[in-house]
Amino acid sequence: MKKLTTMIMAALILFTGLSVSETACAAHSVKRNTKFTTTAEMQAKLGTSDSTTWSPVYLTEAENIYWTFADQSKLGGTQISLDMAKNCYRNLEMLLDNGYTMDYNTLSAYCEEYLGKKNGQPDAFYNVLSSCLNNPYLLNRPAAKVTATTYNGRDYSKVFDASYYLSANPDLAGSVGSDPAELLRHFVESGINEGRVGNASFNVAIYAASVDAGVMASALQSASYKTLGAGAAAPVGKYSYSYANYYGQYLGHYTISASADTSSAVTASSEENTSSSSAIDPSQITDIDTQGPDGAEDNSPAIPKTVVGTYTTNSTRSVYTNETVSTAQANTRPIAVMMPTDKAAQPSYGISRADILYEIMEEGGISRQMAIIPNWQGMSRIGNLRSCRLYYIYAAKEWDPILIHFGGVAYMKGVINGADMNNLSGTYEYGVGGKAPGAGYFFRTSDRAAPHNAYISASGIQKAALQQGYSLNLRAGYYNPTHFKFASGVNDLSQYADAADAQTIDLSAVYPYSRSKLTYNATDGKYYKYIHGGPQKDAITGQQISFANVIVQNTKWKTMDKKGYLAFSMIDSTEDGYYFTKGKRIHIHWSKASDYSPTRYFDDAGNEIQMNTGKTYIAVAQTGKYTGN
Repeated sequence: MKKLTTMIMAALILFTGLSVSETACAAHSVKRNTKFTTTAEMQAKLGTSDSTTWSPVYLTEAENIYWTFADQSKLGGTQISLDMAKNCYRNLEMLLDNGYTMDYNTLSAYCEEYLGKKNGQPDAFYNVLSSCLNNPYLLNRPAAKVTATTYNGRDYSKVFDASYYLSANPDLAGSVGSDPAELLRHFVESGINEGRVGNASFNVAIYAASVDAGVMASALQSASYKTLGAGAAAPVGKYSYSYANYYGQYLGHYTISASADTSSAVTASSEENTSSSSAIDPSQITDIDTQGPDGAEDNSPAIPKTVVGTYTTNSTRSVYTNETVSTAQANTRPIAVMMPTDKAAQPSYGISRADILYEIMEEGGISRQMAIIPNWQGMSRIGNLRSCRLYYIYAAKEWDPILIHFGGVAYMKGVINGADMNNLSGTYEYGVGGKAPGAGYFFRTSDRAAPHNAYISASGIQKAALQQGYSLNLRAGYYNPTHFKFASGVNDLSQYADAADAQTIDLSAVYPYSRSKLTYNATDGKYYKYIHGGPQKDAITGQQISFANVIVQNTKWKTMDKKGYLAFSMIDSTEDGYYFTKGKRIHIHWSKASDYSPTRYFDDAGNEIQMNTGKTYIAVAQTGKYTGN
């Protein structure tokens, strides 16, 4: 066990770039840092206005990893320095680029042993270790391509001479041999961090001292340091705690500028997501399922996504609201955003942009929302974001969106990672399984406590979609242009003799926690949404959200397991519900034939209902919970 503990500490040292003394695990509690997470702070401190070329989420995680394993007396005691955070970025970059290895099988075995001792219940320590194991750059990564002078295509001839290296390190003759390529491999993967010298002309210690002097001088003159005032502790003034990064800087692999240093940790891994769930502090995630239905962890790889043809429409009417839109907007894919109803999470950013808003119950007696947002471009903050459930995916598919969520549950496996699905997730797609596509573009803020502070921006969505190969335009073969049937004028339901008055729609029996309710305003002909006894507002506009159409969709359901996870029959033709508009209500039936086919709503005579122009709220209700007002 002592050997395992030593190996694990070495792995964490490699992952964070900290020295042995710095990683001595403090017996006392540690103070987690939450600074440098807002867009404004990051822009000011890192010198770039593009918040999606770096990940403040990962920066916070790097800080937290450091403080978990460092004595609080180090580096000022109460908060980690920006320099140390940059060092964590650089070390991650070197890890990904150069393919440093750890004892993978031993660490994997220890993870499973540790999980067994925890009775199959992962904790933050296990999640950090498993996230390292599941980093796509470590998992089954092929060996680096090495020649006599290059490692993965990068030229080391300025700092390495095979003959000199072998003569200066005679112990390598038996373990490595005399092959120049293998000697270079040893130098990059082991020798640099062991302090071995690569040739007679380059002294990394002297070079590091000169770089650090420049870093210190720059830090002392920086506006962020000067604002601390007289008596402030001196900045750290180090470029890195690993010689490997000085080699990389000298050889031109990386730049010393703040913007380049921080952005590279995200962009270095453009083919795969950088770190799956390690992009988010796992100890702060409370709503992500970590086991499959049978209690077993699942880390199987996701099915590769496919890029399909583009569906083109010349329509100038929104398929969602019947309102006038540009042709470009009509051809843009919407996003389907998972948003909470938790009282502490209100109000959400961008929820008023939802042309279609779903609300469905989940485990624990609480509901969740999925916002279908067609016009999402230009938004700097969307969310907050929460995890998904399987039935939301079937509701989402009929709109051919990009699904935005923060993980999910194991029941989603096989659907969320199907070749047809395009999703962006801040952590593992289904609990601890699958990938985390686009996780580097999610971010947390400091104005709310986790898990209610995870967001993404429109620019982040665009860049993540490009990274993942997702089309931003509607996809041929998936998108269906015929959805709601809209009235040519105003439908006040006067054609129905049995239409009932519906000034208030009380859904507290369906959603007892959120106590969702809608009230009709005859002045503008809309229903206004309430939650937790007060108006449900958008954090961006401050305005209460409202809808022209409200549908209560009674749906078959069941409880899946002892955790209380639910299942809903979203594809069906036998259930009923109610349609509300203009202060009236009628009884309806609904039908959905397949994944991508639209849900259609019919009156009791079998005619498809004619909806009014405007937004729609759909309350998916457990059959038996709602019988009408």
